[in-house]
Amino acid sequence: MKLKIPPVVIFFISLGLSFGGYYAFPGLTYSFDYQTLLSRLFLAMGVLTAFSGIIAFRLKGTTVDPTNPDKASRLVTGGIYRYTRNPMYVGMALVLIGGIIRIGSPVSISGIFFFVWYLTAFQIKPEEEALFKLFGKEYEEYCSRVRRWL
Repeated sequence: MKLKIPPVVIFFISLGLSFGGYYAFPGLTYSFDYQTLLSRLFLAMGVLTAFSGIIAFRLKGTTVDPTNPDKASRLVTGGIYRYTRNPMYVGMALVLIGGIIRIGSPVSISGIFFFVWYLTAFQIKPEEEALFKLFGKEYEEYCSRVRRWL
C-alpha cells in the first residue's frame, strides 16, 4: 500500500478550511474569557500527544512514515498507544481545535470535521489493513482494546 497524500498535508488543508471559514464569514465570530489560554492548552496537548507517538515509534525502532505502513517492523502498543491507536493524528486534531478556538469562528469547525473524516477514510483504514496483514491476531486484539481516535 502506498498512500499519496501525507497526513501533514491534510492537516494544512484542514487548517486552510478553518481559516477560510473565518474569512468567508467574518461577522460570525465568538470570544470568551481565557480563549487564548484554552487555545494554547489544546495546542500544547496536541504537540505533546503527537510527539509522544513519534517517540514511542522511535524507541521501538519502527517507521514513522505514514505513507508506507507496510514497512512497520513492530507493533507499538505501550505508552500513549494504550489510549489511542493514532496519537499523531489525535495530536494534529488537537492543534486544529486549538486554532479553531483561537480564531473564534464556529464556521471554522469544518476544518476539523474534514480532517477526521479524510484521515479515517483514506489514511487510517488503509493503515489498519496493512497492519492487520503484518501483525494479524496481535493487531486485531490491540484494536479490540484501544479506540481508533480516543
